[in-house]
Amino acid sequence: MKPFEVLNFGSLNIDHVYRVPHFVRPGETLTCSGYAVFAGGKGLNQSIALARAGVTTAHAGKIGPDGEFLLRTLQENGIDTSFVLRENLASGNAIIQVDRNGQNAILLDPGANHAVSETDIRHILQQIPPKTVLMLQNEISHIPALITEAKKRGLTVAFNPAPCGPEVTEYPLDQVDILFVNEIEGAQLAGTDGDETLICDRLAARYPNSEIVMTLGGAGAVYVRGTERLRVSSPEVKVVDTTSAGDTFIGYFIASRLRGYGVRKCMECAALAGSIAVSRAGAAASIPVAEEIFRTS
Repeated sequence: MKPFEVLNFGSLNIDHVYRVPHFVRPGETLTCSGYAVFAGGKGLNQSIALARAGVTTAHAGKIGPDGEFLLRTLQENGIDTSFVLRENLASGNAIIQVDRNGQNAILLDPGANHAVSETDIRHILQQIPPKTVLMLQNEISHIPALITEAKKRGLTVAFNPAPCGPEVTEYPLDQVDILFVNEIEGAQLAGTDGDETLICDRLAARYPNSEIVMTLGGAGAVYVRGTERLRVSSPEVKVVDTTSAGDTFIGYFIASRLRGYGVRKCMECAALAGSIAVSRAGAAASIPVAEEIFRTS
């Protein structure tokens, strides 16, 4: 097994993507204008973003018998799949509607992603060297155990609480080193529907030892740590599909940090990568490669 900089313990999904004039309404039958199947899941997308950004990456998670092409997708992107386990049940899958404006609505079945056990977690993390970055999302089971076990072992924990259900507020987020949220997730964790400034203030107060990165869609992103605030804008592009925008941003932020860049440059590189992703169709397929970002940033 080759050394790696990031272990992404995350979801692996089969994405069924339907192009629609508008999101299906209750009781409506709608004919789509296009259909495709992609490898996806926030975990897989973020692993691919990390790998395409030049980070040596390993992925941990679970697939079913229908998920072998998910494994191949990771491997084709140079990702170590030694920690991907198999279960005798369906892989995670998602039904994704993409409208004419490139916005998406997603219905998710966790499948094998929710078969990750605490025994699996201990077995895998005991093999990971201290100071490795552990990347997490909220699409697999036992996230609290993952965070706690990782900190015991001296790993750096980066967490993207998506999808952000009510259970996330009970997670040990005070142990998270880097917390990635969008504006909706940030508001949920902050316990407020207020503006961006209020959300940031509350998150900084609740998690004073964490770096907080909040993405704002086309409006850019903001970085918060204690009293520090830093905001960057996103390049203007024609939006085709927003499915992997956040995952791409996260992968390139971590990659930039591992390159030793300062916070502002990390944010700018991540915002550029996210803008390129939304200008292309698909999830993993839309993620840019390192030369597109670091050559021009």
